[in-house]
Amino acid sequence: MGMISGAIADWQITASSTYPATWQQGCSEGNARLYRPNGLAWCAKFKSSSEWLQIDLGVKAIVSG
Repeated sequence: MGMISGAIADWQITASSTYPATWQQGCSEGNARLYRPNGLAWCAKFKSSSEWLQIDLGVKAIVSG
C-alpha cells in the first residue's frame, strides 16, 4: 500500500497517541513503517490494545486483509 515504498507520505499517517519527542526521539507516526533503515519506529504513548494508526488514502475506502 505504499507504507514501505514511501508512496504514502508521513503527513498521511496519524496515530491515537505518540510518545512526546522530549521523552523519546524518533517515535513519530512517520516511523510506523516496516524495514526502517534507521531502526526507528512509532511508539504509542500508552500500552493499550486500543492504540491505532490512521492512513489518509485520499478517498473513502475499506481496507482489509
